[in-house]
Amino acid sequence: MTLSKKKYRYIGIYLSSRLSLNKSAILEEISGRYLGLFGSIDYSKANIRVIQIDNIPNTIVILKCRLESLANTLISLSLIDLELIIISISGTLKQLKKKILAFLGFVSENQKGLTFNFKDS
Repeated sequence: MTLSKKKYRYIGIYLSSRLSLNKSAILEEISGRYLGLFGSIDYSKANIRVIQIDNIPNTIVILKCRLESLANTLISLSLIDLELIIISISGTLKQLKKKILAFLGFVSENQKGLTFNFKDS
C-alpha cells in the first residue's frame, strides 16, 4: 500500500469592512455551520485552518482545507450569515496571493470599496 500526499486547497475570502469580527471568530462561524451540516467526523477530516499572511489586509481571510472536503467547505461558506465574497481557490499560496493582489488592485481602481447589496426577498 502506497501512501499518497494529502492535497489541500486555499480559499481567498473578502469580508465586508462593516464586519468587526476577527479571524478566529470567522473560523468559529464556519466551523459551527460545517459541524451542523456534515458532522464532526467529516469536519475533522476537512482540517480547516486560517492561514496568516503578512502582506494581506484584514478584510481578506485565507482558509486551508483538504481537497476532498472543498465542496463541503464552500457549501458551509455560502450558508453562514456573513457578508463575504470568495475571491479565488488555488492549490498554492503563491498563486492565491497573486489572485488576491490582482483583486485588490481591481477594487482600488474601480471602486472605493465593494458594497454588499443583499436584500431579503
